[in-house]
Amino acid sequence: MKNPSPQPENKAGLREKLKQLRNQVDPGLAETASQGVWNILSRIAEFQKARGIGAFASTTGEINTYSILEGVLSSGKKLYLPRVAADKTHFDYYAVSDFTKLSTGAFGILEPTGSHPAPWEEIDIALVPGLAFDLRGHRLGFGKGYYDRVLPLLKKTTLTVGLGYSFQVVERIPDEAHDIPLKALLTEKNFHLCGK
Repeated sequence: MKNPSPQPENKAGLREKLKQLRNQVDPGLAETASQGVWNILSRIAEFQKARGIGAFASTTGEINTYSILEGVLSSGKKLYLPRVAADKTHFDYYAVSDFTKLSTGAFGILEPTGSHPAPWEEIDIALVPGLAFDLRGHRLGFGKGYYDRVLPLLKKTTLTVGLGYSFQVVERIPDEAHDIPLKALLTEKNFHLCGK
């Protein structure tokens, strides 16, 4: 993950720039990138040891997660996807074993329909979306703060992984005292442990 992209100084400017870049991704690149992130993730030792994977159903502009979701299930691991609570204050992870059972939830994102949220300690790896990431593990989210509220609830050993295109890795994201850095980044090009 050398040569991170330059960035505007503030979060609003960076959000706007990254949204534009994501919307210009060629469909061919999107498909190659989707398979690329799964190929990389499936080979790392942390994934091979993990039993429960917290992921997300990608939306337009995000790196397509469906190769990962299918791969997790076919590898015999437990797959968990987020569902936003009715009061929209947070999300919980729910176990998913069948993609046909997802339904459109908050913000138009496909969500699981289960009735019992998974215990946080079942998540060994949590894949985290974002608009931009830096090599220190700081993340620029979508401004709603869902992951900022959830990351502290995961067990200390959970590997939190920012998932995005390589162009979403920037030089530096303005961070605040309450920000919790991610432990790793995964793009179609490589896997990077932050702080190494």
